[in-house]
Amino acid sequence: MSGMCTPVGDILMTIRAIADLLPPGAGFALAAVWGLLVGSFATVAVERWPAMIEGRLPPDALLRPGSRCLACDRPLSWLQATPLVGRLVLRGRCACGRDRLSWLWPAMEGGGVLVMVATLALTPGHVPAERALLLQLLAGFLYVAALVDGRSAYLPDGLTLGALWTGLVAAALSACGLDAIGAGDAVIGAATGWGAMAAVAAVGRRLAGQEALAPGDWKLMAAVGAWGGVPAVVLTALFGALAALALAPLVGRFAVAPDGERRGIPFGPGIALAALVVIAADLTPAFLFGYD
Repeated sequence: MSGMCTPVGDILMTIRAIADLLPPGAGFALAAVWGLLVGSFATVAVERWPAMIEGRLPPDALLRPGSRCLACDRPLSWLQATPLVGRLVLRGRCACGRDRLSWLWPAMEGGGVLVMVATLALTPGHVPAERALLLQLLAGFLYVAALVDGRSAYLPDGLTLGALWTGLVAAALSACGLDAIGAGDAVIGAATGWGAMAAVAAVGRRLAGQEALAPGDWKLMAAVGAWGGVPAVVLTALFGALAALALAPLVGRFAVAPDGERRGIPFGPGIALAALVVIAADLTPAFLFGYD
């Protein structure tokens, strides 16, 4: 690890030096640009990822074919394929001018901007630049996961395991000065998150005779533990359930299941929302409930 820490330390010093040179407010501007990119990717992910999981599209469908007009199948330029900008360029209509464009896609892209800016605003005080970058990466995973799960009741491994392994790698590099939780806390947190969700699912099957929590929820909660440890798992489980219930009416209107029926209330959006607030704001049960 000591040999690896030298290049990691150099990278951290470079990131922090660049951040010190940026003018005030530049962080929020960069977060907004990142949000546009994440939101644009989400508009593709919510439609293609479920089809990939069900075998209706090939494994590389996230990358190709490029975006096309839904009315005439005409390929869209990169500018037209960016929902917020594209809607202005095309004046609210598709590339061939036949159909009006839905506000759903620009809303997803705009939501990405709001989530990334809010994530930066939630960070307490002055945090190192690399910590802010890590939180933006986590927010990207969580935002896309929430939309895909809310739309189709799927939580793809590419998102849940991507967030999990990113958190574990960041924790491993904490020994090199990276602002992240320790490796031991991350591993215990991930195991606790996965185990707690698996236990709830087992109890649900025993009592109700049906699936209460899908494995995707287990993996997403494991990712929460890898980023925030056991305290983040506890708070996310508590507030995630409340958030899932609160979001249920909105998610119900947004969802499109292949069989035309909802498969219960998806837990992913609630987990994602609660986890983002808990981890970005560095909340703990002691802080929240006022005990030492």
